[in-house]
Amino acid sequence: MEGPRGHRGTRAIVRMVEYAPSSGGLALWVHHHDRAPGAPGPALVTDGATLFYGEDFEALPVELQAGMVAHEVLHIALRHVPRYQELAQLLGDVDLALYNACADAIVNSALGHLAWLKLPPRAVRLEGLLKAALDRDVTAEAALLEWDVERLYRAIDDRGPAQAPGRAGEAGGRRG
Repeated sequence: MEGPRGHRGTRAIVRMVEYAPSSGGLALWVHHHDRAPGAPGPALVTDGATLFYGEDFEALPVELQAGMVAHEVLHIALRHVPRYQELAQLLGDVDLALYNACADAIVNSALGHLAWLKLPPRAVRLEGLLKAALDRDVTAEAALLEWDVERLYRAIDDRGPAQAPGRAGEAGGRRG
């Protein structure tokens, strides 16, 4: 682990501390690690405890860096990785890509109103996912009050009980 200085995310964290001290404090709390130069992978990713920075992260505008760091920090704070594991134990089979889309939608909608950061242009939002998958028109604020990642996942997962054991009685939906 590297300290709060000396990793590729430092500029983004400084911006977070300046504009949103609580979020910046969370960013200081998590672990940060620079992947080796030339290592494959996205610009930024988390395993649920550590942020891993690719070398192309440094070339991004600071607003986008801040948005990406805030996004991943919020995944950690909301415990999305351990909650995925708990849901998989409960259901027996969880579509990781769909779960990640649900978690991303919640995180992006929670951050989307902040003017001091930018999210990637194609970032999925909760209100958009609800419209596409469940044909529900709601504002981001209303959606965030109603949905958590497990409930959203169960509502959207359309594989049915035969493919996902332990799901008797769950409402299905269509994927967007």
